[in-house]
Amino acid sequence: MVSYFTIDGTGEATNFQKEISNMMHGFGDNPNPNAATVVLVENIVLQQLRLILQEALQLSIARNGKAITNYEIIFQMRNNLTKLKRLHDYQKKINNIEKRTQVSPTETMITGVMSEDEKDPSLKKKRKHIDIIRDLDEADEISQIKFDVIDYLRKVRAAKITESMPFDKYEAYHKARCTSFISNSYGVGKGFVKLEKWINPTKELKIAQSALEVLCFIAYETVAEIVDAVFLIRQDAKKKYGDPFSKFEGGYFCNPVSLGNAVYIKSGYEGVPAITVAEVREVLRRYFSPITGMNGLFYRNMSLDLPTRYIAF
Repeated sequence: MVSYFTIDGTGEATNFQKEISNMMHGFGDNPNPNAATVVLVENIVLQQLRLILQEALQLSIARNGKAITNYEIIFQMRNNLTKLKRLHDYQKKINNIEKRTQVSPTETMITGVMSEDEKDPSLKKKRKHIDIIRDLDEADEISQIKFDVIDYLRKVRAAKITESMPFDKYEAYHKARCTSFISNSYGVGKGFVKLEKWINPTKELKIAQSALEVLCFIAYETVAEIVDAVFLIRQDAKKKYGDPFSKFEGGYFCNPVSLGNAVYIKSGYEGVPAITVAEVREVLRRYFSPITGMNGLFYRNMSLDLPTRYIAF
C-alpha cells in the first residue's frame, strides 16, 4: 500500500507517514504502528482535507474571496460545537505562547507563508479563529461548554499508558504526544510549508496561512478520532451475547464506572497490539454507514442530509 497525491510540480514526494506513526503511538497505539495502517490513515487524512478544501473553495468563490481563509474552513465546522470549542482553546494556547516568547505571529514556528491579502493589518483581526467562532456562535453555546469528555478520556488513556513506563520509553512517548502536522524542518516561520505541499502539490489553490492552521488542527483530530474509534471497536469485540459485563474482562479498563468504558488499554503500552488495516476499515464502515452511524458512540453530530461527512467534525 502506497500513499497517493504526494508529488508536487517539481517531482518531489511529500508524506506525513512518520508524523502520523508518532501520533498514533501518542494516542495509544503500539510503539511500532503497522506500516500499512499508517499509510491507510495518511490517505484518509489527505482525502478528508482535500474534500474540505473543495467545499471551502466553493464558499470562497461565493464570497468573492481572493484565497481560501480560515473562515471557509471554520464555517464547515459550525455544527460541531465541541470541535469549535477545542479550536477556540487551541487558538488561546497559541496566543499565550506568542505572548510568553514575545515574538510576533509571523515569526513563530507555527506560521506559514502568508497570502498578500493576509498581510493587510486591517484584515488581521477578521481572520482570528476566535473571532470567527464567536461570530458563528450566535446563541453563545460554545462558552457554555465546560467539559470535553473525549479529550478527558484521551488524557486518561495516556496516563494509564505511562503509569509504569521507564524514563527512556516515557521520553519517546512524550515526543510522540508532541507530534503534529506542523513541520519544524523548514525553519522558523515555515511550519506549514510541508502541509501545503502535501494537500496542494500543484499550487492550484491559493490557501491562506490562517486556513492552513485550521487544516492542521483538523488533520490532527482526524488521526485522533480514528484511533479512538478503533479502541471502541475492540471494546465491542469483547462483548458476549447475554453477558452485559463481558467487555469488562481482562483488566482493560481503568475504572469502567467512572470512565464510561472508553479506555480500552492495559497498564503500560507494550502489550497493546498494533492497529490493523482491517480495524481502520471497520471504523470507516461504521462511520459512513447511515444505519450504524446513528447509533451509540460512533455518532458524531452526523446528518443524513449532508453530502459529505468529515471524521474530525
